[in-house]
Amino acid sequence: MKLTQNHIQELYKFTRKHYVEYYDVQSELVDHLANDIEEIWIENPNLSFEDARDKSFKKFGVFGFMNVVEQKQTQMTKRYFKIILKFIKEWFRLPKIVLTALLFLGFYQLQKLPNAYNMYIAVFIVVILLECYTIIKNSRKLKKKTDKTGKKWMFENIIAINGIGNSALILLYAFDFLFPDNAKDFLLMGDFRKALSAAIITLLILFGYVSLIVIPKKAEELLQETYPEYKFS
Repeated sequence: MKLTQNHIQELYKFTRKHYVEYYDVQSELVDHLANDIEEIWIENPNLSFEDARDKSFKKFGVFGFMNVVEQKQTQMTKRYFKIILKFIKEWFRLPKIVLTALLFLGFYQLQKLPNAYNMYIAVFIVVILLECYTIIKNSRKLKKKTDKTGKKWMFENIIAINGIGNSALILLYAFDFLFPDNAKDFLLMGDFRKALSAAIITLLILFGYVSLIVIPKKAEELLQETYPEYKFS
């Protein structure tokens, strides 16, 4: 016995009912459930669709689809940060490496000024505030799009919201663990610490530039690479 289109649509509703909000994850689960239900019917052809579906669902354990969603989230987040690293690496090749070196040297020399610590803090705050603003703006934009299309894609959500939010947290942790907590200690740092702090602030700016400008501009291209069916949605 084969599943009908009505059965497939019922499976999509079933995944949504069990808190799977992303269309791409729904599609993977529906495909898995459909194949499993047909195998169950081979063994027990008299079983109803609902009973076969529930039997298949029980194989996911007490947490249902939650583990699948979490695994997919981890996979897509790793993909997002690999893309960020790919674009950052371009800034360490000619001709962009010249600008990167100038940025590094500029921040290294800046540390000799009395108010350098405050300027560093200002850069961190500006980048993080921009990321928070972008998250809010993108959240509203995604909601409008989801309401219009009825589809929400996990990687699109990571590009627009989750990835940027994770980036902001990484920057906060980097500042907290790697920088002195006052201006006096900042000025007394040795050459190695000064070079390290200049490198961190340079990477921060590149990180912010890639996550806030480069990736959003290439979002459609990246999404179509991830989901061939995305352009038809």
